[in-house]
Amino acid sequence: MKILHIAPDEKFINNIYFQFNKLYPNQNKYLILLEKNVETTRYVSIEDHFSTLTMSKKNIEKCIKETNGYEIIILHGLNYFQSQIVLNANNSNKFIWFFWGGELYDNASALREKIIGEITFQKFHQKSWKDKIKSLIRIPYYFIKFNTSIPEKSIISAAGKIKYFGILHREELEYFKQLGYLSPTVSHICMTYYPLEYIFKGIENIKVNGNNILLGNSSSSSNNHLEAFNILKSFNLDDKNIIVPLSYGDKRYGETITEIGKTLFGKNLQSLFDFMPLDKYTILLSSCNVVVMNHYRQQAVGNIIAMLWMGAKVYLDEQNTFYHYLRRIGIEVFSIKADLKVDNPLALVGLSDYQIDQNRKILQREIGFSNIKSQLEQRLKLIVGEH
Repeated sequence: MKILHIAPDEKFINNIYFQFNKLYPNQNKYLILLEKNVETTRYVSIEDHFSTLTMSKKNIEKCIKETNGYEIIILHGLNYFQSQIVLNANNSNKFIWFFWGGELYDNASALREKIIGEITFQKFHQKSWKDKIKSLIRIPYYFIKFNTSIPEKSIISAAGKIKYFGILHREELEYFKQLGYLSPTVSHICMTYYPLEYIFKGIENIKVNGNNILLGNSSSSSNNHLEAFNILKSFNLDDKNIIVPLSYGDKRYGETITEIGKTLFGKNLQSLFDFMPLDKYTILLSSCNVVVMNHYRQQAVGNIIAMLWMGAKVYLDEQNTFYHYLRRIGIEVFSIKADLKVDNPLALVGLSDYQIDQNRKILQREIGFSNIKSQLEQRLKLIVGEH
């Protein structure tokens, strides 16, 4: 089986290489997309079966020709360049889209405003008149220079043309189908960038042993930190610290969140701006027996799985499709709206040993590499057979 992976230079690709090298050794080629004026990769390790390609208009046709020699083409994410490949190729039935999230959730023509809380939106997303003018200018600019729609619209058009949608949980696919962003006949491919064996190599036996609260995963407004602050400020935190990772994303957003958080929680708020060595970061995470991920979309999946494995009580928003997936497979996961209330005496109490062990058993069964590998093999064989 000849498989072509077309992917931006992101750390997730090292995860997928680990899996596909075990699934189909020496049968994968990776085409890593680089921005203009960037000569080498920053995150992806270049091996013999890796090559790079600059994302430029002239290279779209080159990339389309490259796809002709493969039985399966896997798109990791779906950016503007990748969308032009899909829209202009005549073999789109071979494409599998491994969904990242931002393609539609952060897309201004799709769902961007729906994943931001009202308080956060008012604080961070009010458009100036300059922003509004820039938005209007982009439409004729892309039409004249590239003969395409704006990137956001191109991505939506390509999304509706792709036949196979790769993500761990079917709930996400059904959500986007219902909204009309995916083809009515789209098929689900069960996959994850985070099989348990990859996440927990060397730290399999670590369990939470503190009473701190982990809030969010990045310096991004989709974490809805301000809405979470409004809930947590009602609690008596005593010696509990709120640990807020802000090392990845928008630095100015993180600084503002920290200022507001310090006003509300004082010394109980601990912002993380600097990247930490993995062993130290793991120790810090293990001090958190409660996790609040206030995303209105699936996000921070790897972080959530890691904290569930370590034994944390995880709170998610009920709009998040990953919440419903975890509930469906039997994981003890909690609703921010229903359970994170000051009148709930167990709100900030961690899980029992029995609950932790049950969560681990379910995660091993559902997200262990043997299960993911088996499902991927079956689906990829069927796809090749359909061609």
